Amino acid sequence: MVFALVLAAAAVAGIIYASFFEWTLHRFVMHRPFLGMTYPYRTHGITHHGVFGPGKTYHLLSTDNKDLVTMAWWNGPVLVLLNIPAGLLAWWVGGSLWVGVAFLSALASYYVVYEYFHWCMHVPGPRWFQGTRIFKWINQHHRLHHLEAGRNLNVVLPLADFLLRTRLARAPIS
Repeated sequence: MVFALVLAAAAVAGIIYASFFEWTLHRFVMHRPFLGMTYPYRTHGITHHGVFGPGKTYHLLSTDNKDLVTMAWWNGPVLVLLNIPAGLLAWWVGGSLWVGVAFLSALASYYVVYEYFHWCMHVPGPRWFQGTRIFKWINQHHRLHHLEAGRNLNVVLPLADFLLRTRLARAPIS
């Protein structure tokens, strides 16, 4: 029973960590060149934001652009690999390999949810959860990111946006 609670705590820690990792990656890598690396900036900051704006162009207008909604297939494994040191730290702190596995599994699950929610935001369909208050709220949170790229950097869990004061609650009055 105690070990199950430790694993649950590791998973929760992985989700919280993922919110801050997403925020950091989004702010410092996806919206500007980073250490000479331009791929994330070009594909997200320039291309994705160039195609998907905050207004009428927020939703996918042409199936030709569907590959611009999600990240490339190989980004998920790379992001998990980048976070292996955090998983090793969780293993060391938790005293069990399974704690590290729970932590990294939560992080990987967060990424899968990120990709799916992001897809659903830009490609709406008849999905039951899109009518829920929480999804509408997080979708509006993301739409405002497309208005001000330096704000609302979280897609799934805006914990980092709240704590790091980058949350934009509503569109500024022009």
